[in-house]
Amino acid sequence: MSYDYELNAYARNPSHSKNGGTPILSYQTATTVSGIEVRLYADMLNRMLRKHGELKNMESKILETVIPPDLVLGGHENELLALKHYEKTPFGAKHIVVVYSENKHLIITAFLTSEPSRLLKKRRIVWRKQT
Repeated sequence: MSYDYELNAYARNPSHSKNGGTPILSYQTATTVSGIEVRLYADMLNRMLRKHGELKNMESKILETVIPPDLVLGGHENELLALKHYEKTPFGAKHIVVVYSENKHLIITAFLTSEPSRLLKKRRIVWRKQT
């Protein structure tokens, strides 16, 4: 099975724009283990990178974490957390955690952790990668 992500452009309806133009919102997509497409909008990515500067230059890993992760955990309010271990990051071996909503088709945030066991204690496992 192959997994990939792609850059898309989504044009809003011009009638929703104050100046009558057609603003373009760029985003990247990834397909979750449930087969749902989630979007990572450029503005959301910029917000993530401001909050979690350690993810700078690791943007592609955010989408790679979703397709497919090592583990998916249940989150708050129908959110899911995808976890994937990376041996090499600028900070050594770490897990990337991506929080997303399949209902909203949206990647919400992402962060690095060296202690996924803390997340595992609080959350239920929804999906696990077959070894």
